[in-house]
Amino acid sequence: PTDDTFSRLIHMVPGELVTDAYSTIQDQTKEVGVFVDQWLAYQTLWDTQVSDVAASVGNDVEKWQSLLLESAEARSALDSSATVAMFGPVAVSYKKVQAQINLKYDSWQKELQTSFASILGQCIHESFEEIEDSKNRLESSSLESSSGTENIVLGVTFIQDMRQKKEDWVDQIARLEASEKLLKRQRHHFRSDWMETSVVQGQFENLQQILEKRSHTMEQQFPLLQARVSAEEKAASKRNMELIAEWEKD
Repeated sequence: PTDDTFSRLIHMVPGELVTDAYSTIQDQTKEVGVFVDQWLAYQTLWDTQVSDVAASVGNDVEKWQSLLLESAEARSALDSSATVAMFGPVAVSYKKVQAQINLKYDSWQKELQTSFASILGQCIHESFEEIEDSKNRLESSSLESSSGTENIVLGVTFIQDMRQKKEDWVDQIARLEASEKLLKRQRHHFRSDWMETSVVQGQFENLQQILEKRSHTMEQQFPLLQARVSAEEKAASKRNMELIAEWEKD
């Protein structure tokens, strides 16, 4: 009878050639498996909740920036006109899975933006209120001689604290501005009551102007303040000595 399977031909081929053929098939199969596993790894987009990611990042603005940038880069990496991968004679079509993953990435990106915008908005308001409170305290602080030594010392101490904290505010506002610009570049739609970081910057500039004037006044009056404090310390020391002397007499 005729052999329709041609199985006899295998015995006519050199063994090394057959071995090489099987090795090539196995290599191609492994490559296909690796390629498919890369796409299956995107399943984590469905298994992970944005709320869990947001909770792990917390209020760290810089981590949020990195997260949004990494997410956008991962999404951009999927923007390819190719929809078929060839592995020798094997063709793997990934058009449908690519479309589904792109949609999921877009959804993720929007949710991440919304979560970050909520945290960023809170940070902007807190920074504004902190700077505004410091500005008001700076305006109400007095270095006038009629204010009393205790108030003058408190005023000088507060001015020095503000001068030291100024650089921290500069860095803080820069981070807030960078975050806001990132959200704008990613076309996030802000809420109608959104406070722009420019408002915080404006308030900070007002504080700097007042701080500069107060610092100038403090430096001008510093010798007088030192003399006054020294005199009051001597007077207080003298009163203490007198009280001790009277107590010893009694």
